[in-house]
This record gives sequence, structure tokens and C-alpha cells, in this order.
Amino acid sequence: MNVYAYYNYRKYLQDYYEYRKSVQRYFSYRSFAKKAGYSSSGLYLDLIRGRKSLTPQMLPKFIAALGLNERESRYFTLMVDFTHATTPASKQQIFDQMSALLPRTVKTLTKNQQEYYSKWYYVAVRESLSVLNINEKNIQEVALFLNPKITLPQAKQAIQLLLDLGLIDLAEDGFYRSVNKTISSGREIAPIFGHQFQKQMIDLAKSALDHYSTERRNVSCTTMSVSAEGLERIINKIDVFRKEVLDIVRSDSGETMVCELNVQFFPLSKEKESKSVKDGEDAK
Repeated sequence: MNVYAYYNYRKYLQDYYEYRKSVQRYFSYRSFAKKAGYSSSGLYLDLIRGRKSLTPQMLPKFIAALGLNERESRYFTLMVDFTHATTPASKQQIFDQMSALLPRTVKTLTKNQQEYYSKWYYVAVRESLSVLNINEKNIQEVALFLNPKITLPQAKQAIQLLLDLGLIDLAEDGFYRSVNKTISSGREIAPIFGHQFQKQMIDLAKSALDHYSTERRNVSCTTMSVSAEGLERIINKIDVFRKEVLDIVRSDSGETMVCELNVQFFPLSKEKESKSVKDGEDAK
């Protein structure tokens, strides 16, 4: 398990458990709890689901149970702080410290990620090259193709960045084409710049409500009350849906436009404590 591929320790713990379970049949929450020196076999799952958080007192034994070396331990400790941080400024400060600990190859990919996702139109220009025939003589076409339109300098900047990152190349037909290459440094986009990119796309989605008819877009809202288990099932179902959409995209041909799919699912309230937890507190 490559700890440097993660920015959220809850996600790391989830994947760590699934990996250990796949290679060691008898691995369990209980066996990890025993190794980490705590009694509750349910704590691990509570950490993954966000019901509880790792404390400084828990960290040393958790790190030992995970088998992390000194450098990985420092990174994991910062990852816990990053996950718990509540302000952009504190997240940025911790992220910078995490970046300093990354292996050189991962650090390069992370820097490339940051550039690629810093502007919404970098991603859109790359996708446009599957639709348009663009070379250095007609870059203006891609600037006018996007909605909202971008300027010619912005389009040129995007093309140059994509070339520098190796995400596009000048193909044999004389036009820029997307290279089948991922820029991900791991299983997640780094939250600091990933969140900024998502906010840009959400802003574009708000504009789409006024600029496109219902025949050209699909926007819906559903407010619901759910249990913790129901919340987890919905999130998993959304993940499956996204993968199905990507399967359609991969098998598609004759593209004529660039589209954006945003999926938002988030709480509108605090979480009510379960009766068992409340009864336990009353009994103390």
C-alpha cells in the first residue's frame, strides 16, 4: 500500500483493510485492533465512516500496526491533520508539508495535477481535441468552440501546457490529439486543487441552467432523509453510475461536443446520534 497516493486517511484506512483482507483471509477489524492495542473492534470502521477521528494519542500505535516507516509515519500524521483541517489556509499549509515528503516521481505528478486542474478550460481543451482538428495555425477555433468562450491567448496557453505535460501530441495527421495517459498521482485528485476545479465546474453548471434548454441538459434535485447505511449505499451507487458513464464514453465514437457531468450529494443537517450511543452516555 502506497501511503503517498492518499490525502485522506479515512480513504487510506478503507483501502488498507480491503487490501489486507484480499491477501490475508483471516485479517479483520478485531485482529487490527489487537495489534494496535485498543479494545473496540468497531473503531476502525467508525474511523473510515467519519463517525470518530484519530487522536494524537492513538496515532503511534496505529502507525505501528500499519507498519509504516519513519518517513511514511510523518506523512500519515500530516494526512490525519489534513483530513481534520477545517480552513483552506490550514489545509494549504499542511498540504505543503505533505508535498515535501513525497517521493520525487509522485511529487512531479502532483505538480502536474495542480497545473492541469487549475483552470477548467485546460481539461475542456484537451477533450475538444477529440472533436476538432486543431494545429498551431487554427487554435482560435478551439477558443470559440468552448462555451463559455475563452480567449486566443488562453487557448494557446492550454495547448502548450498539455504538450508540456505529455497529455497531447502532434499526431501523424498533423493535428493535436489527446494521449491516452492519466495524470492522477494516486486514487484521488489532491483536494487542494481538486476542490477548486470542482467549484469552477459547479459555477459552470449554474450558468447552464440559464443557457441551455432542458433538451440539452439534465439537472435535478432531490432532498431526502437517510440512515448512515443508506448514505453509504447511495454513495456507492453514485460511484457505480459514474463508472457506467465512463464505460459509455470509452466505447463512444464520432464525438461532436464536450460535456460536463457533475454529481453532488451532501448532508443538509447534522447526524442524529444513535439510540445506543445516547443510552451509553446516559448510563455514565
